[in-house]
Amino acid sequence: MQRTKAQELLQKYQDGNCSEEELALLETWYNQYTIAPSKKLIDTEWAEDVHSILKSLDSSGDIQRPKFIGWPRIAAAASVVICLAIGGYYFLLHKKDSPQTAQIHQHDIAPGSNKAILTLANGKRIILSGNPNGKLAQEGNAEINKTADGQIVYQATDESAGGAAAFNTTSTPRGGQYHVLLSDGTNVWLNAASSITYPTTFSGNNRTVEITGEVYFEVAHNAAKPFRVKSKGQLVEVLGTHFNINSYADEPALKTTLLEGSINITVNNHARLLKPGEQATVVQNNMNIATADPDQAVGWKNGDFIFNDEDLQNVMRQIARWYDVDVIYKNNTGYKKFFGTISRTKKLSEILKALEMNQNVHFKMEGRRIEVMP
Repeated sequence: MQRTKAQELLQKYQDGNCSEEELALLETWYNQYTIAPSKKLIDTEWAEDVHSILKSLDSSGDIQRPKFIGWPRIAAAASVVICLAIGGYYFLLHKKDSPQTAQIHQHDIAPGSNKAILTLANGKRIILSGNPNGKLAQEGNAEINKTADGQIVYQATDESAGGAAAFNTTSTPRGGQYHVLLSDGTNVWLNAASSITYPTTFSGNNRTVEITGEVYFEVAHNAAKPFRVKSKGQLVEVLGTHFNINSYADEPALKTTLLEGSINITVNNHARLLKPGEQATVVQNNMNIATADPDQAVGWKNGDFIFNDEDLQNVMRQIARWYDVDVIYKNNTGYKKFFGTISRTKKLSEILKALEMNQNVHFKMEGRRIEVMP
């Protein structure tokens, strides 16, 4: 098939061979198209917009050179939109797939969904995705209910009754996520392959939970009972705030990102205070605090993969958890960085195609295994 002007221009950009005029053309498109970056488009709207943009790029080229400056500052951002938005959806607009794209589509995999297992204090396991809505159990001084929108709700029935605390665990498999409302009003969102262990009702002078994987918290304020989160040798203590903890065992670092309020983090008997917009990174019991992108940290909770200078292995770990697949690397894939936002509601083939457009990398799907090739 003959390559269009748009395809050639995008390929030249990927190869780093664009002239100054061609960069200006792409910059014009980028500034026009990202006027309202917060706008959410459905697939058909994306397709229509991308088709219109490609037609304009394939026209006689009468777009005037813009008088913008600072291309290096937006080059990475333009790569996001050009490679992930245009690149991914351009191929979806065509009826005929290339042999490689056909291979990806042949055995497509749906994204993850709301599913989890609730383990009660007596060891009974309840598969939440297979149970009807309504009351699930009575544990200690709390009633446990499942709501229609995929949430477990704990309602304290008699906090003054006393007695030993009953501990529950909610865990998500790979390809799952879930929302839990604790008895104190704290909201908890679990990403794939994550867990949280907590008392059905909180007694004593603090509220302590323990997590694995990745969990986002919106903690109900209670000055008399600090909220404490334990994970991988780290202790986070708050009164009431919003924060995200990424503590997967296969990640090289434990990352805690604060969105609102303040939190105190203790690692190896060393405490630090985190302010909104900051992220604490812990590697081998050494903690570093730096400014972070909160939107990226909680992108998963809002339904997106957000890649900002992410390496290939980090990207594929996220994809493996959400789509419940295994990843194998064939040969040396090189050092590649990815930028962009992709909806987690997409099928796996669409995610892989967008990644292929972002960098010179290729994928082959065999069942639930992905081979990554240069």
